[in-house]
Amino acid sequence: MPPAAPITDLPTSHPHPHPGVTPCPCPPVHQGPAHQKYDGRRGGQGEGGGDNAQGPYGGTARTSVPASLAGAPLTDSVVVPRLIATATANNPREAEQLVRAAGLPHILGQPETTRAPSTRTYRLWGAVLARTGRVDAGLLAAAGYRPGLLDVFDYLMTSAPTVGEGLARGAAHIHLISSNSLLTIDESDDEVTIGYAARHGDDELRWVVAEFALAVLTRQLRHSTGRELSPVRVEFAHRAPLRQAPHQEAFGNARLEFGATADAITLHRQDLERRLDTADPALAAIMLRAAAEMPAPRIPRSVAVPGLREVIAEQLPNGRPSLADAARRLAISTRTLQRRLGDSGTTWRAELDAVRREQSLRHGSAGSAQRAVRLGFAESRSLRRAMNRWDADNRGEGARTDGSTGRGGDHDTGDHSTDGDGTGERSGTPQEAGTA
Repeated sequence: MPPAAPITDLPTSHPHPHPGVTPCPCPPVHQGPAHQKYDGRRGGQGEGGGDNAQGPYGGTARTSVPASLAGAPLTDSVVVPRLIATATANNPREAEQLVRAAGLPHILGQPETTRAPSTRTYRLWGAVLARTGRVDAGLLAAAGYRPGLLDVFDYLMTSAPTVGEGLARGAAHIHLISSNSLLTIDESDDEVTIGYAARHGDDELRWVVAEFALAVLTRQLRHSTGRELSPVRVEFAHRAPLRQAPHQEAFGNARLEFGATADAITLHRQDLERRLDTADPALAAIMLRAAAEMPAPRIPRSVAVPGLREVIAEQLPNGRPSLADAARRLAISTRTLQRRLGDSGTTWRAELDAVRREQSLRHGSAGSAQRAVRLGFAESRSLRRAMNRWDADNRGEGARTDGSTGRGGDHDTGDHSTDGDGTGERSGTPQEAGTA
């Protein structure tokens, strides 16, 4: 595949008024009570400018660049903001207005290999909220998802043989759609939890991004399995909205939990073994080769919490490690630990997975069952799945060492230095990348 055009080389003129934009299949946007007149300038006033719209969950929905994102070398594939804009607009003209407000005036006609700053995707969300006033703006955008819209990432997941393998490939290559996202997989007892988090973002927009990402993932799973697969549970860190009908429509019979410690969907463990209707070994081989040529960018990161990884390592042999227990051992509150992890662009599940990965190298000679126990896994099968993710990550590292470039290489703005923990490895397998 051709490498992405540098984000600094975005065209200075638009060749066509609305190239490639088709009318949105979604129902007309409801002009809710928070709706504000949109003048095509919201959020387009520079790094410190832009207007603020009242957020549905309180606070403001900023259309300017979040301070926590300023200077962060994180990018999204243009397929992400393109989906957001076209799915939430009534027509091509409105979609054009939204992307212009976000400082992305040309993305509707650019090739999928182009990358855009994550800061502007956040600005786009602010513009969407100001335009629609909808509490369910993230779910509205996700409803516009169609199979294949996410390019290589979509086909990488859907061509896998099973749900479990598809999710593992998605976690290992999430950077294909956004280097600002973390996708983690955590198996426990008879459940598996897929967590989503952003490396850097705006707390006042976190809710809309999380709802969008998890709703898109659910739609992907339903398409590839050919059934109305509903998660067992869907958790959101934000407060519950007054109306939850849109959430029930998006996630089916799942139990909705708001005010949780993280954003995630939980499936039955047996769902991981479910065969995908879209499985295609030949296509999968092609997609894996393409993904290997687009390794994840190096994201510099300071040590999240001093002593955390040592505490996690001590917890592993005694069973499933707990964030609350780790906080107690570090003599800080659970909320403080979560905040520090977020400030460092990581999550509890990412750190846990990173420690397991490091410890697995030390216990390589042990049998699979014994090794699984030492790493805090419930069974050997969970360890095997984790090792598949780590192997995929290592292949990406090897491609980078060999000088391979692609979307995550020279044309991405990610920094390729070693991590702040001094290990020289990318910490955490929730691999970085995108959605929103």
